[in-house]
Amino acid sequence: MTQETVIDDKGRIVISKEVRDALGLKKGMALKLHAESNRIILEKAVAPEELIENMKGFVKKGSKVPVSDPLDLKNIWK
Repeated sequence: MTQETVIDDKGRIVISKEVRDALGLKKGMALKLHAESNRIILEKAVAPEELIENMKGFVKKGSKVPVSDPLDLKNIWK
């Protein structure tokens, strides 16, 4: 889906209702913005708690899971 939008005098853009509905975007929802080359990419931000909840069941009980350094994990979230 491709649409055109305009940046207003405060630097804001409008995401059309059609796109918001298609992507499940709601008022107040946090988004991540990535600037790459000549593009701006927006994606839903995932809270650490939501990520943990979504990951439940990925590792079977009794499986050996590698130990990670908490500081390495913290850097991932920056």
